[in-house]
Amino acid sequence: MNILFVHDAFPGQFIHLFKHLITEGKHTVMVASRKGSVAKLPCRQFVYDVFSSERAGNWNMGANSHAYELGLNLVKQVIGLVGTDQEPNIIVSHASTGAAFYLKDIFPKARFVSLCEWYYQQPKIKQGTNVKVSAFIKAAHSASLKNLPIERDFLIADATYSPTRFQKEQFPAYYQDKIVQIHDGIDTDLYSPDPDATFEANGHVFTKDDEVITYAARGMEKARGFPQFMQAIAEVLKVRPKAHVLIAAADRVCYGNKTDPGLKQWAADNVNYDPERVHYVGLLPEHEFTKMLQISSLHVYLTIPFVLSWSMLNAMSVGVRVLASDNKSVREAISEGVNGHLVPFDDVSAIAVRMTELLEITASTDSSSEAVLRAARQTIVDRYDSRSCLKQQLEIMGLGEYAN
Repeated sequence: MNILFVHDAFPGQFIHLFKHLITEGKHTVMVASRKGSVAKLPCRQFVYDVFSSERAGNWNMGANSHAYELGLNLVKQVIGLVGTDQEPNIIVSHASTGAAFYLKDIFPKARFVSLCEWYYQQPKIKQGTNVKVSAFIKAAHSASLKNLPIERDFLIADATYSPTRFQKEQFPAYYQDKIVQIHDGIDTDLYSPDPDATFEANGHVFTKDDEVITYAARGMEKARGFPQFMQAIAEVLKVRPKAHVLIAAADRVCYGNKTDPGLKQWAADNVNYDPERVHYVGLLPEHEFTKMLQISSLHVYLTIPFVLSWSMLNAMSVGVRVLASDNKSVREAISEGVNGHLVPFDDVSAIAVRMTELLEITASTDSSSEAVLRAARQTIVDRYDSRSCLKQQLEIMGLGEYAN
């Protein structure tokens, strides 16, 4: 089979699926990704982007030009495959910005599988509140335009799936009936407990014997609770004199206005934390990130109700105590006191108090606290293991015979 993956920042959610297909070597794998996020891969690659104003020519793109441009530009890259022995039999698309917009038109026989990650909700008006009409219209317009290429993916797809129940539920009811729930998968062999792990940061070598609070996100931003985390650790470090904090994130905004800066400088200017015990380690290679989690005493995951991050599931798989935001997206994986702990997203005082309590529990290493850690790992093994998720992904692609 000839398989074409389409993802703006490949491999993304397709990482385990891609590795399996490349290692297995039974299919021809091709990848299309967006200029600016292209990694060198052991397969044929195509690169797409929006048109420059000079290259757009006479194309009238209309209101959602961004999606149309990406789709047309990718068509230019792959149209040479039509009628050749490399014409795709299967197309796997990450429904997002529109790159796959026209692929079913030029490859009508291909099985088109779409990963439906997120559907943007229209703003809601609360009765009895003053509404700024221009802001409301702008937000509604933005959501509609973001959803247009996602809806196009759904329209042309032969099969669709979403990683979690919460993400699936963001789609209109008509779509939900046709979306299968399949997670991206967690490598539970890699993300496993290691009492002998060490992690080095800023001249310190940390082990499981140290008291370490960890935080991980793609960016230092509001959507992932960075301001609340920084304010909370400032209080925790005052009462836990041996505690250190490791922050694995880039100083940027990923969810929101991407031209805005990250909040690292805001924290330095506005939060009175001990800089000697707060270590910014950036975005880590996976093997280093694993070590960071393995030596962690407490992993804190704060988020608005949104796409569930791998980092929280990775920490659970390693057997780290996790404190996470109490919302529907998180509660799908964590039950309070059973396999993790929950706290209100916006309550800095409650976050700080709970962090302090959990660090004390971890230091005591009583049997009941260890049971929570074992249950956390078992949750990931039972529900999110990459091997079982991979089998489901291959089946939805029509490759069930290659699932073992």
